Amino acid sequence: PKTGSELLRHFKSMKRHPSMLASFLRELVPPSLLQSLFTRVPLEADDLGTILAAMQTSLREAPAEFTHQVAQAYLQALIRTKSADTTFRMLSDEERGVLDGIVEALPGAAASSMREELRSVLG
Repeated sequence: PKTGSELLRHFKSMKRHPSMLASFLRELVPPSLLQSLFTRVPLEADDLGTILAAMQTSLREAPAEFTHQVAQAYLQALIRTKSADTTFRMLSDEERGVLDGIVEALPGAAASSMREELRSVLG
């Protein structure tokens, strides 16, 4: 995907197929691209929720590929997107639960570090 809207269009078409969506994210959208696609245009909370769900699926289904370090890189990229503070605060309780689950899956020091970074975004 070359633009954020193109990425979101792909995500919406795969939303009912979590494994396919997770694979798409892992294979075609590295953290650096994800961040650059949403540097100028903010990510909507429901789209952030979709990305978090794809990350959760990747951690569960492809732990060898989608390591804890990769998950942390994606979270850091998401935190650096435009208006991330607003977007993260608008997550539903269920989506926040997914986010918490991803952070909890990180090893000790990484989880603590990520909680601090998220605290600055979530307020």
